[in-house]
Amino acid sequence: MKFYYLFLSIVLFNFHSLVLLGQVSQQDPLTPLSFARQDSFYSEALNENRKMNIYLPESFHEVSDDHTYPVLLLLEDEFFYMVSGVVKHLSSVERMPETIVVSILDMSYVPTVHTNGSTFWPTEKLADQNPDPFTKHLKEELFPYLKSKYRANDFRIIMGLSFTSVYVHHTFVNEPGLFDAHIAIASGDILGMGYKEGERFIDLIAGEVKNHPGRKNYLYVTSADGDGGGNSPEIGENLMELDSILSPLESENFKYISKLFPDEGHYDVALPALIEALGMVFPKKEWFARYRNIVNQPGNAMHNIDKYYERLSKKYGFRILPRAERWNSGNRLSLIGPYLIKQKRVAEGIEILERCVELRPNSPDSFYDLAKAYENDNQIEKAVVTLSKAYELSRQLKLPGSEQYLDHLEKLKKNADKQ
Repeated sequence: MKFYYLFLSIVLFNFHSLVLLGQVSQQDPLTPLSFARQDSFYSEALNENRKMNIYLPESFHEVSDDHTYPVLLLLEDEFFYMVSGVVKHLSSVERMPETIVVSILDMSYVPTVHTNGSTFWPTEKLADQNPDPFTKHLKEELFPYLKSKYRANDFRIIMGLSFTSVYVHHTFVNEPGLFDAHIAIASGDILGMGYKEGERFIDLIAGEVKNHPGRKNYLYVTSADGDGGGNSPEIGENLMELDSILSPLESENFKYISKLFPDEGHYDVALPALIEALGMVFPKKEWFARYRNIVNQPGNAMHNIDKYYERLSKKYGFRILPRAERWNSGNRLSLIGPYLIKQKRVAEGIEILERCVELRPNSPDSFYDLAKAYENDNQIEKAVVTLSKAYELSRQLKLPGSEQYLDHLEKLKKNADKQ
């Protein structure tokens, strides 16, 4: 049954993609939904035009420029909709940061490796490419481009499946610092391969971890037990061997999972493995902040929230901001502000709603919530200015409800005149 739902979700994502890319007839009555885009630019390093699919967080255009985003680089575009959907959901429930997903449409720059007698790949070698131009493209072109155009930060995750996971292992071994987390799915067979005959990624990875104990990184490697069964037993053996070598090397700086995933097939494993990998990189106990618990601790409410995210920012190396808005959740500033006001902590509640406006300067709702707080605190002039901004934004964005803002604004102005 779970495979049926997985298949259905992929079908729906792909149907949405047809709408997004304009492949549904203009006479079709359906309304397009935008959750992704396709971008391209010319690469000097590769001497070719490079296309990529990009998923941006839904609030990208509403929030302030202080918001920057990690990048998940996906080497298998076939899984773009699935990965984007998982990232969207997990970030929406604050189980991970809002993240940009970039899917490479043409990943042909996989380094040549010897298969060392793999029964899963009955060839002497895989690929026949020099990966260095592609790596140069990432370092000097793609990542700077994402930073300048999409506010990407320097926390990066790479994800490959099956064949493309070769490049994931390659960057772990040869490009330290290029990625903070490496996710290699359907990759147990690749662990037994290497650049030279008889050389193995198992030993190369282990050597990299042993030689650089202070290197901060996350490594996730798995294959389905459907692959590592009787026909290709080396897949499971490779994963278990890597696990036994890395186990004593795990530390605060280095976290890993190397396992044979139960009850899954070669590509079926992509969904549950991705969820597990992201949970390793972003543990729930750290990311699922309970805002009411935080503000009810001793001290100023906004200060307590800031301290929580400053600690998280220090761990991950980029600025992580509290969520001003979230769907159907009390773990957001826009609801914690009114909560504090009801608790007679009016100044603290207003301070939090003022922060909402700073974080979401293009959101009429943020200005409206703050205007109501000012009005209830009898700060009528501030309420008028703030509600005027909500009204103007609503008109600019052509949102429904602008006239309700206007009606409320006229009443406020009359109250201000009376004062």
